[in-house]
Amino acid sequence: MKKMQLIAFWIAMLSFYSCSSCPDQYGDDDGTEQMNFSLRWQPYPNQWQAAIGAFGYIPKDSVKLYDENYTLIESFYATDGGVCSFTIIDETTPRGEDIVKQYYFYLSQQDTDTIRVEFKLKKDNCKNVMNYGKFFYNNQLITENGNKDFIPAATIIKN
Repeated sequence: MKKMQLIAFWIAMLSFYSCSSCPDQYGDDDGTEQMNFSLRWQPYPNQWQAAIGAFGYIPKDSVKLYDENYTLIESFYATDGGVCSFTIIDETTPRGEDIVKQYYFYLSQQDTDTIRVEFKLKKDNCKNVMNYGKFFYNNQLITENGNKDFIPAATIIKN
């Protein structure tokens, strides 16, 4: 009887250990996830180019991103090629909850736009997986994806 109890105890311990050894994270192995997007505009018919950076009309150094509390997002950066990136998930992101975040995208004194990201989570092998995502720019749905292995990225047309 004691052998059965001991075996049952070890099986229970192994099952708890296997789940607790899984990292409680989203997306990447480091527990962070980046949102990448580019802002495009059409200076001439059938000619699209980056709106931010070396060939755009918006200098990359003037572009800023703020959260819904008007706090500057330190992880935000823009490249000369017009690609913008910022961290949407990090170690401070609550676990086990769907993610809905709103941002203010400062382009100039006359132009501030809104960005909203929404991600539904699915618990998969002790790991939170972004199962479904949406990206909104100025309250318009730009892209959505239902693939759990998708890379959050979007291209926005600036008028």
